[in-house]
This record gives sequence, structure tokens and C-alpha cells, in this order.
Amino acid sequence: MNLGKKELIGLPVFTQSNENLGKVCDFELDSATQKIFRYHVKSERIIKDILAKELIISTEQIVSVDKSKMVVEDNVAKEKKQAYEVGAVPV
Repeated sequence: MNLGKKELIGLPVFTQSNENLGKVCDFELDSATQKIFRYHVKSERIIKDILAKELIISTEQIVSVDKSKMVVEDNVAKEKKQAYEVGAVPV
């Protein structure tokens, strides 16, 4: 299934254990391969948005993507929690 920019931006992102991480707000394209290699996810929680700007998810961490949501590995949620605790964005 191919999704365009309109379908990707705003797509809800969940972990395998159904934790809501936020929504896709941007992505990066590898100019050599012309493929997406990272997604930027912004939390829907206002307070946490202040503490950590974005969560960056590599394509290797993605379990599935369809028109309704993106599912990522559970360890992404752990990385996100650590980023909030130290005020940094995991890469």
C-alpha cells in the first residue's frame, strides 16, 4: 500500500502494546534511494510537547503502517520516556 504525504502527516502512531505516541508531523527522505528513512512524531499532550519537541522513529522500528495508524516497536515508548526525563530527543 502506498501512502502520500497527505495520508502520512497526522497519522496516529501507537506502540505494539497500544500506547499512543502522537501523530506523524514530518518525515525525512533519502535522496539517493528516494525512500523515507525517518519519521518525526509529535505528542498530542501539550505539557510533554514543551519538554520534548519530537520523537524520531527510524523505519527499522516500524511494525506496520496503514491508512488508519502506524504501529512501532514497544521499545520506542521507552526511548520517548527517557527523552522526556532528560529533555533530549532520541535519534
